[in-house]
Amino acid sequence: MLTLATLWWLSFWTAVGLCVGSFLNAVIHRLPRQKSLRDPIWSFCPVCRHRIRWFDNLPVLSFVLLSGRCRHCGVPISTRYPVIEMSMALIVLMLVDSFFIGQVRTGLSTSVFGLTDRLSYDWPILLAHITLFACLLSMSAIDLEHYWVDIRFTNLATVVGFACHAMWTPAHSRDWVRPSDTTAVVSLFALAGLGITWVVVACQPPADVEGDEQEPDEEAEVFPEVTRARKPPPSLVSGPRAAGWVAGVLLLGTFVMLALDEANAVASLELRHTGRALLPLLMFFFLIVWESCAQRPSDIQIAEAIHQERHTARRMVLTELVHFLPAIVTGAFGLWLMTRGGEIPERISSGLHAGARIDGIAMMRNWSPLTGMATAASGYIIAGALGWAVRIVFTLILGKEAFGTGDIHLMSAAGCVAGWPVVVLGFFLTCVLAMAGWLIALPFKKTRALPLGPWLAISLLAVVLYYDGILSTPTVSRLIDAVQYLLLGQGSTS
Repeated sequence: MLTLATLWWLSFWTAVGLCVGSFLNAVIHRLPRQKSLRDPIWSFCPVCRHRIRWFDNLPVLSFVLLSGRCRHCGVPISTRYPVIEMSMALIVLMLVDSFFIGQVRTGLSTSVFGLTDRLSYDWPILLAHITLFACLLSMSAIDLEHYWVDIRFTNLATVVGFACHAMWTPAHSRDWVRPSDTTAVVSLFALAGLGITWVVVACQPPADVEGDEQEPDEEAEVFPEVTRARKPPPSLVSGPRAAGWVAGVLLLGTFVMLALDEANAVASLELRHTGRALLPLLMFFFLIVWESCAQRPSDIQIAEAIHQERHTARRMVLTELVHFLPAIVTGAFGLWLMTRGGEIPERISSGLHAGARIDGIAMMRNWSPLTGMATAASGYIIAGALGWAVRIVFTLILGKEAFGTGDIHLMSAAGCVAGWPVVVLGFFLTCVLAMAGWLIALPFKKTRALPLGPWLAISLLAVVLYYDGILSTPTVSRLIDAVQYLLLGQGSTS
């Protein structure tokens, strides 16, 4: 019975990943071209514009049955489509493995009653991570081609992160990346300060455009980091067919190994989580390198934009720093409240951990929504503070934009879902992987521009999968304590 349940859940999550990946393909194609996701609601061939019927739109299967060509015009379909679909399915299975089958993450259920019971307690945290990495996958594909990071992706991941964390506070989740009471209060107050800034900015009237009347630059609104007008971007370069075969073999192999591991079907075979996750990560690494080698007009455009903005870069980041003053002030007030002594800190802590009990729902028998919200808030604030500190400091030193705002939003969303230590570790891993990828691609592409989003995404995925093992090393533990001390004036592993 447990074997059938395991096969059902693995099939279900694989199908979820494939379907989400299919939707991401539409997002990746339409958003950079300023096309609506709702009009038309159906999929269509980008060449002949013919509507794609449902039986030609099945993830991976339709690509194989059609021999990789449009049924109506016969134009080859980019290999990117099945690769994105299978990559998303792989990511979902890797998360299921890390959280529930390989059980290498602490803070999650270790129930011996099978995958169904574990999911009944911890499905919100899995859903939050699937949403996060679905957004990161689509952002990475767009960033590789257009150097665009659309913050609507990060906003979605952040909202889902807050909602899922507010629901997910079972007793065993105390071993998850939870903040101390002081960190939680400072983060919630700082979040309120960011809300004040958002309201003030949103209420400001739009600036009048001087000069000749012209249509508003919709690309600049959707992609605030790229403010110059452009022609519609070209189609994505089709990756090698070998990438599709490799992704398919890895997806099938991962499915089989997870089924055998969970069902204990092969007692003599050690199917370790470490090896299962490593091969897909290597595939993602080389896919990013491959896409980075392609010559695109956006390489020159982004380099020129950074060069043209060098005279205003320092003034720009100082203006951004002013926008954060309400968050800094409110955060400092929260820190003062928690360190002043007396009954107030105790009352705040009691309110923070105030619980409710819903007996009919397994994961809500020890429900504490404020604790969950504080967990998401601390990850969002600390990860974002790290990104903005890097951007402001290095822009002031170098005199040109040092770190994109879209990448900072990406870090904040990841911190909200996965916790700020994951982002800190992922940031340092990003520097290593991005440099390695740039060196590999250098003989084929000599541009100085480097889309950082894909490297952040793969680094964050690697840290999420191997978090406990990485954190167990003394050097990394001291690094996390140092960041906690620098940002909030206290050392803690939470």
